[in-house]
Amino acid sequence: MPLSPRLYGNATILNPENLMIACAMVMRGANRCRRGGEFDTGSGSFMRGIPIDILRAFVAVVEARGFTRAAEGLGRTQPTVSLQVKRLEEFVEAPLFRKGGHFELSVVGEVCFDYGKRLIRLHDDMLDEVGGRNNPNGALRIGMPSEFAAVLAPRLAQLRADAETRAAFEVTVESSQALSVAFRQNALDVAFVIGRGENEPHRIEQWRGQLGWFGEPIGGHDGDRPLPLIVAPQGSLIHEAAIGALRTHRRKFDVVCTSSDFAVLAAAAAAGLGVMPMIEGLAPEGLSPCLDRSLPPLPEVTLLLLARSRTLALASRRWVAGMVEALQSV
Repeated sequence: MPLSPRLYGNATILNPENLMIACAMVMRGANRCRRGGEFDTGSGSFMRGIPIDILRAFVAVVEARGFTRAAEGLGRTQPTVSLQVKRLEEFVEAPLFRKGGHFELSVVGEVCFDYGKRLIRLHDDMLDEVGGRNNPNGALRIGMPSEFAAVLAPRLAQLRADAETRAAFEVTVESSQALSVAFRQNALDVAFVIGRGENEPHRIEQWRGQLGWFGEPIGGHDGDRPLPLIVAPQGSLIHEAAIGALRTHRRKFDVVCTSSDFAVLAAAAAAGLGVMPMIEGLAPEGLSPCLDRSLPPLPEVTLLLLARSRTLALASRRWVAGMVEALQSV
C-alpha cells in the first residue's frame, strides 16, 4: 500500500490508517511466545524488547544514508552496523527499506525510524538525568577541537555559572571526529565540533564557518611548483575540504606538516613553512591570509554544539555565543 505522508515541520507524519497498519506489522514481529529476552505483558502474551543500540544503528543508517558513514559516526565497524539493522528486521519480521530504493524506508521502516528517534532521545535523557542526580558534583565533561581551545577555555567559568553547578571540569581537546564519537558513547556532556550534523540527535544548534587560506611560504610559490600544504590529519573535514578543492582545480601540492594540534599548524604557517586552511576568524596574531588569488576557494564547514540536557543546552549556548558571533561577522 503506498504511503500518503503529511509534513509537519521537519517530520513526516503517516496517515492514521497507514500508521495503524504499520504499527500492527511492527507489533506482530515484536510479539512472541518464547523464552529468553521476553516479558509477560499481563495478558498471556509476550513481547521482546528491542535493544537501544539496534535502534541507534538503524536511525544512524537512515540519517547518514549509508552504512559506512553511519558506522564511522557511531564508532563501530560497518559489518556490525549492518548486522544490527538486520537484527531489527528480524525483530519486526518485515523489511525496513523498499526494494530497489536507495535507503527509502518501507512502511514499517517509517514507524521504526520515527519511534526509534524518540526512544533514543528519551533513553539518553533518562540516563543523563539519573547520572546528574546520582553525582551532582561530578566532573562536567567538555570536548572541543584545538582550533577553539584558546577561545573557549577562558569562558569555562561562565559555563559553570550558567549551568548552576559547582562541578569541576574534565576537558578533552581532540579532533572533531573523535569528539563526536566520544559524545555518542556518553563520554562527554558538552561538545563543540566541526561536523556534518545529519545524524546528531543531541545537536543544540549549528552555524556555518568559512574556510580560507592562511600563511605565506618563505620564498613564495607559484602554480608550477607544488603548494607546500600545512593541514590537519586525514579524516578531518578541513583536510577533506582543502585536498578536495586543490584536486578539483588540479593544483599540485605537497603536505609539509600535519598535526591534530591547531597551535602546531598555525605556528608552522606563521614561520613560513607553507599555506594552511582554517576557519576565518581563528587565525592567531602574526598569521595573515594568503595573498595568492590563484588558490581555489574553500567551502564552508558546519559548527555543531552538542549537549546532553536542557540545562547544559542553555548554558552552552551562552558559552559559545560570543565566539560564534565573532566568526559570523568576519
